[in-house]
Amino acid sequence: MRELRKALLHAIGNRIREFGFEPNPAKQSFKRQFPGGESRFHLAFIDHGSDFDITADVAVRFNALEEMVNKYEGFISERERKQTCSLGAELGNIAGTGQMRWRVATVGDLDSAATGIVEAFEKIGVPYLQSASTMQSAYELLSSPGKAWLHNPLPLARAKRVVALAKLLGKDEDVPLRIAENMALLESDRTKGSAEFRRFLLQMA
Repeated sequence: MRELRKALLHAIGNRIREFGFEPNPAKQSFKRQFPGGESRFHLAFIDHGSDFDITADVAVRFNALEEMVNKYEGFISERERKQTCSLGAELGNIAGTGQMRWRVATVGDLDSAATGIVEAFEKIGVPYLQSASTMQSAYELLSSPGKAWLHNPLPLARAKRVVALAKLLGKDEDVPLRIAENMALLESDRTKGSAEFRRFLLQMA
């Protein structure tokens, strides 16, 4: 199975170079730099023993945003700080169809799987990355009522980034509203997220 995975990553890498993405085999991903950040295309493998499924997701990282948020994260390494993403989603969820999967059991499955994944990336992933690659658009997506979870499903991580984006964009008038709505959400899910969010706000102030 390991060799099949390597072959699939190689095949996909060759096909998406035209979009400017370079492979990172160790991370099962591909990335493209843009001023102030990078776009990422990532594959996840679900092993079934005799075969495996593949899911695909895209993400955007804004360096200034991640540096601001991670500055106050005491439990991640310096290396991990450089890997965090600002927002992103699985391709099927972006399309509204539910998770998309491709199956590989033999060498004969590689071409159809690679073709399907690249076609989905071109049709769904590329437009998403184009629309999400400015801080303004990221702010709108992460604060969109009823849909923000899609772009960052972790309430605490999303809350920190929404407030930090408002600060970076100079939207000082939005900050109290974003704090209030995210605090209400964190308090409603009965986790320790609200306390961590308060700590983050105090440190960022």
